[in-house]
Amino acid sequence: MKCERGFKSNFIFSVLTIGLCAVILFCLGGLCLAQSSESTAASGENVSELLAPLQALHDDLARIEAKLDAFANAKWEYKILVPNVLENSGFDPYKPNLAPLGKQGWELVTYSPDVGYILKRRIAPESK
Repeated sequence: MKCERGFKSNFIFSVLTIGLCAVILFCLGGLCLAQSSESTAASGENVSELLAPLQALHDDLARIEAKLDAFANAKWEYKILVPNVLENSGFDPYKPNLAPLGKQGWELVTYSPDVGYILKRRIAPESK
């Protein structure tokens, strides 16, 4: 399972990197064409205006990379619910009311009569 996640995240990162390189080459090619067609040399302001979209794209890709990293390296918290064996009135261990926990983000991992219900949910990544 870990290999699949690593492969998926590496593949997505590779695709994003190739896309960024393609955009840079495309923009640099357009920059060269624009400079050759103009009779005057481009000033530093023109270059910075052309590079501003590239900087925005770089920032977007950095945010995407951080989200992919958080997804690939997810941290989980666990909860174990033990059914009360003394109160058998109306309690069906095969149809528990877990909907409120599901709304809180808990996911049922497994059930064992000996242990109970084991649930997990993803810990929200820390904001940077």
